Amino acid sequence: MITVIGLGLLAMSICLALQALASVLAARYFAHARTQPMGRKPWRRIFLQFSILMIVLMLGNIFQVVFWALLYRALGAFEDFETAMYFSGVTFTSLGYGDVVLDGRIRLLGPLQAANGLMMFGITTALFFSAIQHATGKLTATNRTAHEP
Repeated sequence: MITVIGLGLLAMSICLALQALASVLAARYFAHARTQPMGRKPWRRIFLQFSILMIVLMLGNIFQVVFWALLYRALGAFEDFETAMYFSGVTFTSLGYGDVVLDGRIRLLGPLQAANGLMMFGITTALFFSAIQHATGKLTATNRTAHEP
């Protein structure tokens, strides 16, 4: 049991590194994007920036789901990668359908992956919310400047 928990914590640490990488890439992109002028159609620019930000952050989460699926395959938990990926995605997002389950001692990895997914989506949400706050502030400032005499 201790070995499985240790393996789960190691997997969570690797996922944190993947999330940190995606977060740094997203933050760098948004830091660059926010220096660009809003232009004549600021809503279009904001939508494009948010779309790119969302894709980068979601790719970070998808890579983590893939990592967990590879771990399950390496442990022999599932016969094929598609099932491992499905289980990993359902668990990482905390949907937990229960139609595919882990057997034996490695079933302890399921709750660890679910907790990991909750934390990683929390980081994703925090970064995205920060970008929304910044864009809203910039849009407000742009609108004030445009309406000043």
